[in-house]
Amino acid sequence: MLNAIVHIDPDNSKMKSKKTKEEQIIFGKTIQEIITETLKADEQLIEKHDIKEGLDHVIFFMAHAPLIDLTWIHNNIMQYPDDIVFFKDNKERPVAFYIPSKVIDKQLDIILDNWVNFADLTERLQETYRVECMEGKAVVESKRDLQYVMKRLQKRINMNLIEEGATIIDMETTYIDFDVQVGMDTIIYPNTFLTGQTVIGEECSIGPDARITDSTIGNYTTIKDSTVLESSIDDHTSVGPYAYIRPNSKVGSHVKIGDFVEVKNAVIGDGTKISHLAYVGDADLGKNINVSCGVIFTNYNGRDKNRSEIKDNSFIGCNSNIVAPVIVEELSYIAAGTTVTENVPSGALAIGRARQENKPGWVEKTKLITKK
Repeated sequence: MLNAIVHIDPDNSKMKSKKTKEEQIIFGKTIQEIITETLKADEQLIEKHDIKEGLDHVIFFMAHAPLIDLTWIHNNIMQYPDDIVFFKDNKERPVAFYIPSKVIDKQLDIILDNWVNFADLTERLQETYRVECMEGKAVVESKRDLQYVMKRLQKRINMNLIEEGATIIDMETTYIDFDVQVGMDTIIYPNTFLTGQTVIGEECSIGPDARITDSTIGNYTTIKDSTVLESSIDDHTSVGPYAYIRPNSKVGSHVKIGDFVEVKNAVIGDGTKISHLAYVGDADLGKNINVSCGVIFTNYNGRDKNRSEIKDNSFIGCNSNIVAPVIVEELSYIAAGTTVTENVPSGALAIGRARQENKPGWVEKTKLITKK
């Protein structure tokens, strides 16, 4: 195991960004985090001030070189352990700098001094060194480099998930962050984005056109053409197409969240169906509830957000408004077109709409819909 140091290059002139090249984000991590976590797996990470006489071999790694080939570097060091080695990518750009123990003991003050880059260090050391160049690009100095590295890391992340048992239909159009976990036999369809600390269970179907961020998805669940943010969805549940699960939502098992349904800061109990065209915000829904088309939970009065509760086995008819805060007890039935402003007792039918009145001959009399 080598003593590894992550070195930051202050030159950011080619990046054309308010962020340094080390701060550029690729699949949920900065470039510096990527190189640091890569090194942690195999090397002893130390700081520059930790270098001292008698310390075993030290290697400096550029903080903006996330595509380093550690195997290639190790093989070179094992072959020539007593040589200084300047590692570069195929564009002659610095990747790493290896210093053997004998040079550390001899040139400790220079190594600990405030040198800017590896070329500067080699001049100060005035020691013979070898140059080794790896195949392919390794560093990020510009947005063009960033694009190249992104595609390489995208392939690496997706291939790792495939080797762990996931199925990815098209790796070129599937974008997954480093920390995402995907269970065995889950199928990921094109144009899917899995970001943050997302965890996907086994035998799920995700996508196409799905975006899931910082969320936990159970086993055997389908999410199609939908967005899920900072929420949890249990087993055997179907979401989409075109559904929107907003933060702090907890969706149970065997639930249906259908097309053009928005759920926000809500709890949806097991077996509940919200099939289409509904908004469920700041609400607690129990088990086996039917929420019909056009139902709106009116949770905001212009000043405060309020919660409503719908208990088990209730039925909410089409185009109903649930005006928070109200409680609908179990086994209740809300008639279509009702605006609920008071609590509904268990087993009751709630009707809150104007009585229909038919006026014969009105169309002919007014001629409002007669074609000209």
